[in-house]
Amino acid sequence: MENRIKIGDVWYVREEQPIEEIEMNITSFNGRVFETDLYCFEATQLSNDDGTPYEGCDIKVTDKRVKPWKEELVDNPSWIIGVLNNKAESMDEAHEMFCDRGIAEFRAFIKDLISVGWLKTIKND
Repeated sequence: MENRIKIGDVWYVREEQPIEEIEMNITSFNGRVFETDLYCFEATQLSNDDGTPYEGCDIKVTDKRVKPWKEELVDNPSWIIGVLNNKAESMDEAHEMFCDRGIAEFRAFIKDLISVGWLKTIKND
């Protein structure tokens, strides 16, 4: 009787809706965050299906100097290492993104990511 309802003189039976099977392709990741009063640097390293990490990482940069905060995704390891090594082709854009203190903070974060194996220095840099 719980699956029936009477409206007027007519009884209605509740139909069971089939539950759709949802195929999921889930990606795991590790994260590292360094935050200051000026910026937040959030690195994400994706994992393979077997749990081993992919080489490299992405860095979400949040510029907290302006409201609303600006976010930018950095995913080019050559550019990142170029900032660390003060390469002109990387520094033009770095000066647009960061103040001098921000460049120093970003470089410190890059060094941390290298020390834990998330980034590799590029030969000939």
